[in-house]
Amino acid sequence: MSDATPRAEYAAPDHVPANLIKSVDYNDDPALRVDPYRALAHLHDGPPIFWNPLNTRHGTPGTWDVPRASYMREILSDQDTFSSKNSAGFSALIGESWLMTPLEIDPPDHTFYRAFLNPLFSPIAVRKMDERIQARAQELIDGFKGRGECEFITEFARPFPIAIIMQLLGLPITELDIFIDWGQRLLHGSTMEIKAQAAAEIHDYLKRRIAEKRRNPQDDFISYICKTEVDSRRLDDGECMGICYLMFVGGLDTVASSLGFQFHHLATHPEHKKYLQDNPKKIPSAVDEYLRRFSSVMTARQVTRDIEFHGVAMKQGDWITLCQPTTSIDPLEYSNPMEVDFNRRQRHLAFSFGPHFCLGKHIAFRELNVALEKILFQMPELTLAPGSEVITHGGAVFGVAHLELQW
Repeated sequence: MSDATPRAEYAAPDHVPANLIKSVDYNDDPALRVDPYRALAHLHDGPPIFWNPLNTRHGTPGTWDVPRASYMREILSDQDTFSSKNSAGFSALIGESWLMTPLEIDPPDHTFYRAFLNPLFSPIAVRKMDERIQARAQELIDGFKGRGECEFITEFARPFPIAIIMQLLGLPITELDIFIDWGQRLLHGSTMEIKAQAAAEIHDYLKRRIAEKRRNPQDDFISYICKTEVDSRRLDDGECMGICYLMFVGGLDTVASSLGFQFHHLATHPEHKKYLQDNPKKIPSAVDEYLRRFSSVMTARQVTRDIEFHGVAMKQGDWITLCQPTTSIDPLEYSNPMEVDFNRRQRHLAFSFGPHFCLGKHIAFRELNVALEKILFQMPELTLAPGSEVITHGGAVFGVAHLELQW
């Protein structure tokens, strides 16, 4: 997780040439509030790898930034050279050392945890969740459909995916508002102190829940990881915390971000909205293209040894920032990258790549499909509310902060 404040520039280390230094503010640049993708499109004018003195990672000033999609794939595929350990850093915020599992675990241990967790997130497992996903989406829609208007982010985009994760974890839905507040402070807090306080509150909450499920296991995700034996042993408290924290954080903002951009686009492009209403079988293709066009996550890797990567000398310990919002609009990867094309057949990095391909991909994809299926046909005249201001943001997860719709 990148430090958000202060946005100071740091002197580059000796191995960074002056011509590769470029300052990019992914958090507070005012242009991010209008259109974060157009604000960053200039990064593809070069250089394809640069040193960003505005980024910090675990107190280390400056990171390498890689806006090119093909380079990102190379980095994500090579866990020996580019480690994911401590790449999120939430435990460090509160002075602990557990790792978000399996996100911050490198192979071969990563393989063990993925084999343990994959069946819980398989297409078959998600199909069993479908009734809950559909019911929750409809419940939220029923809350505003008759009004003819809503503030989409607070009334649907945030509560929908968080409620699904809470149900999966076996947590009471009555605490939804608390979870939403934690998510906003953790991922978008204006200071590291605010983020750290939220991180600590989430940790303490999950610690209590893990202890409860150990004493009284039920039919839910936390109970499963607490009681299931793998290689003749049960996971310890630190391992359970790392897995639960990842599930919690993974459900907080990424789907909400996709929903915000997706419905902002549909509300401002009636021709695309009508195309999907006339061709509902194209909705999965549309979701995939929206994930490509509006990829949102910032992640990182740490260099494990001195290397030369595409002509750039990197030193052991250097951090690399991987910004999906820039790779999603790479003109060397996609023709007309800023355009939304529901017939596009090009792969994207919205769910990452390589060993750390997103564990919750099938849940997220289903949630996005259900939202489109229901809203497109229950509010067919969906549009932006006249005179309203659409506010977007950068940060750890790019997203839409405010979106007023009417129908």
